[in-house]
This record gives sequence, C-alpha cells and structure tokens, in this order.
Amino acid sequence: MRWNRCISDLRNLLILVFWLTGCTATEDERPENLIPDDRMVAILTEVHMNEARVSRLGLSSIDSSNIVYKRLETQLFKKMKVDTAVYRKSYIYYSSHPAEMEAIYKQVTKKLEQRITLGKPMPVQKTTVVKKLTKP
Repeated sequence: MRWNRCISDLRNLLILVFWLTGCTATEDERPENLIPDDRMVAILTEVHMNEARVSRLGLSSIDSSNIVYKRLETQLFKKMKVDTAVYRKSYIYYSSHPAEMEAIYKQVTKKLEQRITLGKPMPVQKTTVVKKLTKP
C-alpha cells in the first residue's frame, strides 16, 4: 500500500514536471541568414505583384498558372540575389513571429497602395510562345 502511494506521488510529480516544461517558452533564435525586414518588404511586394500578373493573364489551367508563377519567382529571386531556401526560412521565421510579420506586411501594403495611387501599371512580362511544328 505504501509503495502504491509512493508510485502515485512519483507519477504526479513527473506529470507536473512535464507540464511545467511544456509551458515554458523557448526563445526562437533568428536564423543565421535571415533576410532583413526592409529586404523582405521589397521581396514580398514583388511576390504579390507577380501573383497579380499571373492572375491577370487569365490562364485556364491552375498548372499553367503555377508554371508561370514559378518562373516569375525564379526571376525575382535572381534579381534580388536571394536563395530560395533562405527566403523560405526567413518567411517561416517571420510567420512564427506575428508582430514582426505584421510590421512587414504593413509596409508591403503601403508600397502596393503607392503603386496603385501613382497609376503605375504592372508590366506583363513577355513570354516566349512555342509554336507547334507540323509536317508539310
């Protein structure tokens, strides 16, 4: 009987320790290659511009839209000199820190609104059309 009480107390103590450990917040460290806020604003602004470009193309297939978007995204990352993996890590980091992401998106929204009010049209990039060759 005494052992049962001892085991029960030990079990309750372990549950309490695990519960307290689970409740403690761990500090998220910034990734080593985290994209700075101002650069992330510029990248996300262009990402949304690219999304708008693709939606304006009126492609009937989602696959076609995805292919065009991926191409624009690749060009954007080359232009901005950002590695895809670094961008994704940074995006995940900022997404897990809502206050920072909100501050970034306030600036992104402001930049997009400025482009709209200035009447600066979103240029549609020229795409190469591949003609089907037929035998004569």
